[in-house]
Amino acid sequence: MNLSYKQSVEISKKQGEDRWGEAIYGEMELFNNIELDKRPVFQTIGKKREVKQTAVLTIFEPQIDSISTSKEEWIGARVVDDVQDVFYVENYEAIYDENNNLIKHQLNLIEGRF
Repeated sequence: MNLSYKQSVEISKKQGEDRWGEAIYGEMELFNNIELDKRPVFQTIGKKREVKQTAVLTIFEPQIDSISTSKEEWIGARVVDDVQDVFYVENYEAIYDENNNLIKHQLNLIEGRF
């Protein structure tokens, strides 16, 4: 486990696809007050061993601008951290406290192409 507290990450949400099926992304948005937990995943493809990273990105509330809690809006979004690692959102969950107040957003990420 490689837990790191970052100052910020940049996220651009998927806006659609071009005629060849490639993703079209919107403008990069800066998110502060986050935690990024990177984990290696070891795979064997053919006879070659590959290492990819997965990560869990937690965006804590409050943020400067309001953040959507729509899962569909987050799936496929591109995330770039401060060392320029690129991840894509595979899953999104809004997390609430016992008083039903939004406290954080949890995004499961995978390195590489979505």
